[in-house]
Amino acid sequence: MTSFQTGYLGIGPSKISGGFHLRYPSSNPIHISRIDATLVGQEAMSFFSHDDINNTKNTFYSSTQCIYHSTSNKYTPITSLDLNFDFTLDDDIPPSYSSPYQKETPLTQNLIQYEIRITITRKSNLFKLQGKNKIISTSCQINRYSLPSTLKLRDVPILMHRSGANKKKSNPNLDNVQFEALLYSEYIDMNSIMTLPLTLSLPDSNMKIKEIGVIVKEHQKFRNVEKEVVHFDKSEKILEYKLSGESVENVDGDDNKYFIEMKLDIPAFESVNRFQAFEGVRPMKYFKVRHVLKVKIKFENEGKLVLKKNIWLQRSFSEKKILKGRTRGYIY
Repeated sequence: MTSFQTGYLGIGPSKISGGFHLRYPSSNPIHISRIDATLVGQEAMSFFSHDDINNTKNTFYSSTQCIYHSTSNKYTPITSLDLNFDFTLDDDIPPSYSSPYQKETPLTQNLIQYEIRITITRKSNLFKLQGKNKIISTSCQINRYSLPSTLKLRDVPILMHRSGANKKKSNPNLDNVQFEALLYSEYIDMNSIMTLPLTLSLPDSNMKIKEIGVIVKEHQKFRNVEKEVVHFDKSEKILEYKLSGESVENVDGDDNKYFIEMKLDIPAFESVNRFQAFEGVRPMKYFKVRHVLKVKIKFENEGKLVLKKNIWLQRSFSEKKILKGRTRGYIY
């Protein structure tokens, strides 16, 4: 069992709850003074270094509670126990995450992982090489959610800007192109249709649009800043959209002005298996992830204009489900 979570972390109170059951034969009981349950969150990675395997780990979350204590403060013989643990989750912790690049990086572990550890303080037995503490652990999946983007729309739309790298490629005609690409929210719901209006005013009627493309990418990096070492740096397309320049129409007969309203089919969360760059999540020491939206306008014989904006891809509920959840106290 790896699903211990109740509630909707990120938009409402959430807990990790479960039970620990212990059974020993009456002829050979275990002598216990205390049992602790601990929920641990880590960012971790394994990698090769100097022909050896190294592990980099950082514990960003840890909570411990005593679930059993001997009434006599001594070791009590136990044959049967049924205990419960219950951890209230901090609102700013990230969800569990396994890298989609396992085949390319076989040593990569679950980059964000949670574990429930049960520590039994028992009577040691030197003859059986039995230490004082017996530790039992299991992985624990944690999911995170967001409010739908419709509840976080901007009063004034967000303007996309030309990327820094594209600005460096000086071209008089490209530099004089006037553009307006609008985002109604930087929060983009998975499994939704995103509307992206684009207006272009070209400085020369001889400039011809060859193609307009939209790309959403996820960028992941696992880096030790202190040692200036990057262990993992990947990016992958989540969405790609292309439109032929022949499909872009002039505005009001103006040969130099164009308008297109693009409809982007954002894939479902389950179909892409991606980590989400959640707003409000505490910063990690090693692991960084972000989502970037780019619009690329290619011209005949003039190169391309690249617009860029960081966005938040999010796993969200419908407004109807949000309303029901708030009525029942599941959602803030």
